Amino acid sequence: MAGEITLQQLMQTPVITRVVSRIKTPMTLFQSFFNMKPGQAANQNVSGRYVGWDIFDKTRLIAEGRAPGTGPSTVQRKAVGHVSSVAYRSFEKITLLHEEIFRTRPLGQQFGAVDVNGQNYITRQLEYMTQRFRNSREFMISRMLRGGFGIKQNGESWVPVEKGAGTFDVDYNLPAAHLDQLDLGTGSDIIDAGWQTASTDVVKHVLNINKAFERLQGRPLRHIWINSSTFELLLSNTSLQNVAGTAYRIFDSLTARAQTSEEGIPDSGFDVVFRGLPLQTFHIYDGVLNVDQNVDSDTVANSSLFIPDNYAIFMPDPSPDWIGYVNASEFVKENIMDNGKQVYGFHSWSTNVIDPAGMELKMIDNGLPVLYVPKCLAYGKVANF
Repeated sequence: MAGEITLQQLMQTPVITRVVSRIKTPMTLFQSFFNMKPGQAANQNVSGRYVGWDIFDKTRLIAEGRAPGTGPSTVQRKAVGHVSSVAYRSFEKITLLHEEIFRTRPLGQQFGAVDVNGQNYITRQLEYMTQRFRNSREFMISRMLRGGFGIKQNGESWVPVEKGAGTFDVDYNLPAAHLDQLDLGTGSDIIDAGWQTASTDVVKHVLNINKAFERLQGRPLRHIWINSSTFELLLSNTSLQNVAGTAYRIFDSLTARAQTSEEGIPDSGFDVVFRGLPLQTFHIYDGVLNVDQNVDSDTVANSSLFIPDNYAIFMPDPSPDWIGYVNASEFVKENIMDNGKQVYGFHSWSTNVIDPAGMELKMIDNGLPVLYVPKCLAYGKVANF
């Protein structure tokens, strides 16, 4: 292709100022929000790749009364449910030949400096691979919030895609009433008018979703995720303005998130609390990932929003009692003399190769975000339907 050069030509450019990336490192906002980063509270290690959990619900039933002098009434045993799942397995490698990286200059440094073993280049390839695995986890979590994701089989590879676009789906069993215009079991759509209309009663919508959450699973609605295009619609909403009062601005607070990318670039999103809805926080997030790997995965045209235009994700406060991440395990041998060991979740190592001499950088990740209580989520189309 025009503009391409060989690795040796790249390393011999006489004047170098720095190493740049034309895009920032994608955020891991959902992993941070749900405490799903390695070592955080929502992670759980399990042996093997097959995981499940039992369901034993609390009750809202009332004990029966009995007349004096009579025996107890007989109550049926509480039914027990079970959910089974299989962890998602990512496994990738990059082959680096010593003859290509031996005695080349370090990336970003001037010609004349020599990185004898190519460690600078290897380090950057490790960072690149690690980011792919972080992105994979972030994709799965984000699509769990929308009901699931698809897997497209391509030979021995399984490519994560949008739900319905693959060979099979990983379905998180969000009830149909928790999608689209959010019936939520009430018998009619709660989102009965689009938010693009200024007169739509958004306050009523949010309060009714909160009311339905209490009936369905008992946790209050506290967080609403939208992108900036949907947020723009709310700024002119008359119901939010009327409750806030015409003498005041429509929101009580608008706060930039403190999280930054690995380069220190701030998140472009922010959190908003409206005066008319002081108990709910609106998270505005325009983050993207490149999902379809059948084309150049780093092209802007192939980027996909975590939260699409005109949609909103409603949920309670994050807690391991309704959402979490399972780190599954498998045995690996890192070299021919290794007896093997069980590793949980993400793991990386390198293997020497010969003829020609080089190394393989290998990374593996066994895990899956889990949704213990699907009724804690609602993924609604709130505008332009």
